[in-house]
This record gives sequence, C-alpha cells and structure tokens, in this order.
Amino acid sequence: MSAPFAAAITRASSFPIVVVQSESFVDARRFFSGIHENVLASFDALSRSGLAGRLAVPVWGAYTMRTEFAFLSGIAPQRLGVHRFNPYRRFARRPVATLASLLRSAGYRTVCIHPYPASFFARDRVFPGLGFDEFIDLASFAQPRRAGPYVADAEVTGRILAELEKGPVFVFAITMENHGPLHLETVAPEDLRLYREQPPTGFEDLTVYLRHLGNADAMLGELAGALERRGEGVLCWYGDHVPSMPGVYAALGFDDPRTDYCVWRAGQASPARADLEVEQLPFRVLEAAGLAAAPG
Repeated sequence: MSAPFAAAITRASSFPIVVVQSESFVDARRFFSGIHENVLASFDALSRSGLAGRLAVPVWGAYTMRTEFAFLSGIAPQRLGVHRFNPYRRFARRPVATLASLLRSAGYRTVCIHPYPASFFARDRVFPGLGFDEFIDLASFAQPRRAGPYVADAEVTGRILAELEKGPVFVFAITMENHGPLHLETVAPEDLRLYREQPPTGFEDLTVYLRHLGNADAMLGELAGALERRGEGVLCWYGDHVPSMPGVYAALGFDDPRTDYCVWRAGQASPARADLEVEQLPFRVLEAAGLAAAPG
C-alpha cells in the first residue's frame, strides 16, 4: 500500500499548526431549525474566512479511532481492508507515515493532547510510531475542570496555548467533553437559551449536546484569537462523528453521517467551500500552511 505521506518536505514556515478533533462535533442546526443561530458563532466566523464544508467520516456515533487514523495517515479507510474497523489493533502497530511524521521531518515538534488515558485504543503504543514526540494524556491534567463526566474543552485549550509558546509545533488535540452517553446528564433551565423555539419532548439528549457544542465553539474562538494575536498559525477543526442520539434522529428523520470542518490561517482570509473525505483534510492543512504535499 502506498503511503500518502511518504515524501519529505522542506519547512517553509515555522508558525504553529493546530488541529482539533472535536468530540462529536457537527453543525446541529442542520438537523433541527429551532437551534439558536449563535451556538456556533466562532465556527461560523472562521468558516467565512477559511476553507469549510461537510466532512465524510467512516463512522456514526462512535469508533473515533477510524476517523482519527484516516485523518493522520491520509489513507482512505476502505484501503485498509479488515484493518479499517480498528487500525490501531494491528495495522498501526508498525510505523506509518502520517501528517505528524511529515511535519516532524520538517522541523516541527509534534504533540498529541488528549484528556483521557493514553492506553485507550492503545494510543500509548501506537502514537510514537505515527510520528508524535509527546502524548499529553489525562495523567498530565492536575485536578482538571470537568463539564459533565469528562475533562472540559477549556482545559484542553489551556494546554494547547501553553504548547504554542515552545517553538515550531504541530498540536493534534482530541477532545472528550462532548462524549456520550448524553443521557447521563440532566438539562438545566438555562440550557433552553440554546434554542430559538421550544424543543420537542424527548430532545433532552440534544439539549445536553448543545451545551457542550457551545463550549467547543468557545474553545475554537479562543484558539483562533490566540493565533490572531500571534499574527501566524493554521487552525483545523473537525468532528470525528455525529453524536449518538438515536431518538432525536428518528424523530427528525436525520440520517446524514457527515460532520463539519474548517481550516483557517491567521491573517489570511481565503474563503472557500469544499465537501471532503476525512483523509483529504490533512492535505488541505498543509496547503494552508504553505507546506503542500500531494497525496501519493
């Protein structure tokens, strides 16, 4: 199998590259019109000044590692055969050329930040072979704030910002805040501000989801603001899969498995729309950074 990231690149820039795989991120306004427009204000702003669109991912509601590996490797899941179901189980136990290894060859320090045990999905064994110099997992978060059962996106934001001060860096962050099961949380009265109209009965999962979606959007806005103040940097944001809300989807007749993404460069407005497969997205990140490498 040819490796899309096999060829090396010469570093053309040293500004930071930040990619956030946002847990269950999708523009929920697509499947219910009663959601308040400003719930994704930051995402909308970046989408208007960068590349954005729908993202075809290989999963629905779970199995994050399939989307994750497709993004990092640039390999379409169907090319993996049986390994597409869990590429970390065997296929990725040997070194695989990835976006991270390519950027490391160009002089970037490569860091993964994930507020969950690194042993989950065997990432602690796999990620060094995928080109990462460092893996910052839950053990590195001292008494972190939580939003629901999981570490808050705001905590991950802080760790990303700290890494930006350490020289040329590629940060790949995998958030956890919006991970289900959503029914483990209860709806608060103030959550209804997320709607323009009263949601139907039985939409509690959606309401909880929107609360965390708003926090994800705030994270996106803070990261973009930090890069803007630096005057340099590329930020990519995408969802690994749609959230698991079977009752809501059944009520709305929603069956689109695509998530949403944006790629944005500080100080450079280049608005464009393109619907992509997830394995195409890393090459758009390289293009935005001036480090374009065509897939093999």
